[in-house]
Amino acid sequence: MACLVLWNFHGFRSKVCHIKSLMYEVHPVCIALQEPYLKPADIAKIKCYSLLRIDNENESGRASGEVALPVSHDTLSFVITLHTNLQTVAIRVLLSNLVTVCTLYLPPSTNVNDRDLDRLVDEWPTPFIIIGDFNGHNPLWGSKNTNPRGRQIEEFINTHSLCLLNNGENTYFHQ
Repeated sequence: MACLVLWNFHGFRSKVCHIKSLMYEVHPVCIALQEPYLKPADIAKIKCYSLLRIDNENESGRASGEVALPVSHDTLSFVITLHTNLQTVAIRVLLSNLVTVCTLYLPPSTNVNDRDLDRLVDEWPTPFIIIGDFNGHNPLWGSKNTNPRGRQIEEFINTHSLCLLNNGENTYFHQ
């Protein structure tokens, strides 16, 4: 069975040994990395994986936000070109059939326009799986409360008749 992993990384360099251990033990098809804090000039490699990424530097020159998607060389895949300002990348991978896997990071301090999210759905070939850090709280995915982003994501799920793959357990784990 294919394995997909999501990890809000908070720094590629400080956790690269952990991600390599995970890859060795679990052999995921891909890992949706949120906040790897890589600048465009930074070189980041993982053996046996191709690394698709979006980098972001703030005004002070620090890496902030971003997404990265290491994809196993053992899996047939190709990049989906997206036309958006959102921090997202997508690939088509051959699991039991061809599936689009998209990782999306929505920073907590950024207002996200509903139309930008709707346009992404139009760009993704179906079927698709969205994995990411949306910085939204909602009891649907185990939060004790609901914040505005959580309501926005709930509405997005309902508007597009998406299936939320969560059993009600909390999705946030602090180390």
